[in-house]
Amino acid sequence: MSDVQSTYAVVHLGISAPDSHTLPVLVELDDPEHPTISFSVAKFARYLQREGLSSYEKIQKMVGSVGKLRDFYVLVRRAEMVPAGGFKSLIEDFLFAYDRGTELGWRPASNQEYLSTRAAVIEYLKFVYDNSATTWPERELRFIADCRASWQSAEHAEKSLLFHTKKRDRKKSNGRKRNYKGLRHFKPFPPHLVVPLIENTKNVRDKLLFTLMAYGGRRLSEMLHMFVSDIETRNDKLSVKLRHPDRSPMVWMNLAGKRVKGTRGEYLKTIFGVLPRTEHGAKPSAVGWKGVKFDDEATMVSDLYFIREVERYLLHLHRQYLYDVRASVPRLQHPYYFVSADGSPLKIQAVEKQFELACRRLEKKYGISLEGYSPHSLRHYYGFYCADVLKENLLMIQKWMGHMQPSSTAIYAHISPETAHAELVHAEMRAKVEERIYLPPAEREAVARKFAEHGIDPIPEAWRLGSTIHGVLDITKMRRPIR
Repeated sequence: MSDVQSTYAVVHLGISAPDSHTLPVLVELDDPEHPTISFSVAKFARYLQREGLSSYEKIQKMVGSVGKLRDFYVLVRRAEMVPAGGFKSLIEDFLFAYDRGTELGWRPASNQEYLSTRAAVIEYLKFVYDNSATTWPERELRFIADCRASWQSAEHAEKSLLFHTKKRDRKKSNGRKRNYKGLRHFKPFPPHLVVPLIENTKNVRDKLLFTLMAYGGRRLSEMLHMFVSDIETRNDKLSVKLRHPDRSPMVWMNLAGKRVKGTRGEYLKTIFGVLPRTEHGAKPSAVGWKGVKFDDEATMVSDLYFIREVERYLLHLHRQYLYDVRASVPRLQHPYYFVSADGSPLKIQAVEKQFELACRRLEKKYGISLEGYSPHSLRHYYGFYCADVLKENLLMIQKWMGHMQPSSTAIYAHISPETAHAELVHAEMRAKVEERIYLPPAEREAVARKFAEHGIDPIPEAWRLGSTIHGVLDITKMRRPIR
């Protein structure tokens, strides 16, 4: 396949705004020696950012989609060679070419790529159409005018664009037939290596984080948004609350000593002068946030539901983290629970690096390969355990994992042929033990013993007792203060 041809680049422009630090913009490279920022696309991106309905990552992809439209306009349709107003079918032709991969070295678009690009282009067209009174730079006037003309020429544009999709199945895929290529890939971290991974992690902070993800089943981004106040101790066990990083309500004391009610975003701005990490744009400290179905939608709060009785071990790691790590790092102005060595909020890249190092230790120790695994594989392990080991129904697993839709949870319940064969054998053993299939008494007793041995690798006894090889942690002997 030929190299992709392009006349643009998406860069992150530093801005001074109350809701973000950076803005994704489209840089036109028609003249590489004099790159120019597209004013209309920058204004469109800032509009999306202010509305707050799209994540920074999504806005960045939408800007790139408009860039592809511009590439088609400049490189394929040769704008300078066509009379003004001669692009009545520009949008339809572009989407057709992008869908099929017929121009500029594009490959055929996946269903999701096509739908997201189509939506982004339509949103941009609506924006420039609704802002007809705006004074655009002269170099962009022709492109904007031709986009408007193409938009106007498509009757019932939002419903019927594209023409070539009319014969496709519109009910299942929003106007485009899906190409089914089997089930989505599902890759939990190997169950028998979860404990070795945690025990071969050197830093107690990362050990705690990996344990929370593997046995609490939540996303890495959700863990990095947690405040110190989200961690509680109940009956010698650790309890963790998950709250929305911006909109979840909370109460705090202001400088005058008065109780103030507001959101977490307001708390961060008022007390610490910072934005929620979802609003850090392209800065390394940025952390995303996917849709979460909360236990209490009014207060946007959920519990973490732990498997395998690890709450005591988590409490031990929590105390060790506070006294051995948090007490020895610089104290900076923020409330986040997980911090780096310099005291700043822990970054996703740092966690991924430590996870990779832990995997390399296992590879060296056991002579195996763990290529392709990431911290998110620990969340998949949680889903695997709940679906394939506990055999729970999808609605309950959906609650434990916080998915918005049961269809997301179903990914974790995919049963492999190996599991299906094993479960069939196990079901027959159970039927024999329960005398639903006749066996002589001696043979039934042997089957019962084998059936009782069926299970997965146990977690260390010390984990359930909340102790280590050095004994139970005694916090009364620790002298360093908690920060």
